[in-house]
Amino acid sequence: MQRLFSHVFCFLILCFSFTFFQPAQAQILNIERARVEQDSANYLTGKLGVNFSMFNRNAGKSNPNNYLQLTFHGNLAYVSSQNSYLLLNDYNYLLVNYDSKEQRNTVASTGYSHFRINFLRKRKLSYEVFTQVQTDKARGLELRTLAGGGLRLALLRENDVSLFAGTGLMHEHEEWEDLEQEGTNLQIADLLKSTNYVSTRVKFNDQLSTESIVYYQFGYDPGIRRMRNRVSGDVSLNVKLNSRLSFLTNFNCTFEDRPIVPVTKFVYALTNGLQVQF
Repeated sequence: MQRLFSHVFCFLILCFSFTFFQPAQAQILNIERARVEQDSANYLTGKLGVNFSMFNRNAGKSNPNNYLQLTFHGNLAYVSSQNSYLLLNDYNYLLVNYDSKEQRNTVASTGYSHFRINFLRKRKLSYEVFTQVQTDKARGLELRTLAGGGLRLALLRENDVSLFAGTGLMHEHEEWEDLEQEGTNLQIADLLKSTNYVSTRVKFNDQLSTESIVYYQFGYDPGIRRMRNRVSGDVSLNVKLNSRLSFLTNFNCTFEDRPIVPVTKFVYALTNGLQVQF
């Protein structure tokens, strides 16, 4: 039976990967939102959410900007007796028609696909390996890939409250386009970085819970002979409507002290939507 679950999980990973391996987002990963802390083992669970919106902003009396936005996120987890396997996907597509006469459009797509394994998940000190692919076309990030591993320490693990800390190393490859200078070559960076996080989960009652995570990642760039630092965070509030459906409010932000190309150093996003758990 365990072997059957493993085969099913691998098949679903492939399906999700082919579906969402599109230019996918520089959004912060809240890995705690996808983790499962139940004692039972050898089962598959997941969460899906889709948001769709269409609206306009008047740039002039006869020149409205029309916006079409589609956001999808899907998490999949398989839990065995010793390990847990997480697959996280997020994709946002924004189409802006800013000149209806000439039908000129601009498209901004962001998203990520992230796979993580937590070995010996029930121990106070466990081990993790992960890999990720993402993009953020709106900011000029054509591609970011990373792979690494590290330690995960359970500082507090109660029924309604948990607190974890993690540290490790990763290799990060980035390809950036300078949107302010058209026709320039992509700026490429390959760095070995330290990645560290603190995460928490609090369940207030059967209907209300929250998860949050803060990352600090840094690495030395020989190209500029200086350190590059990134601090990011994610906070989500989950209101359970019934056994399957929840309302989710999420805020995430990122600060980079030395971006690869000239972009806004501090970016944030606040989103609301529905989430289905299966």
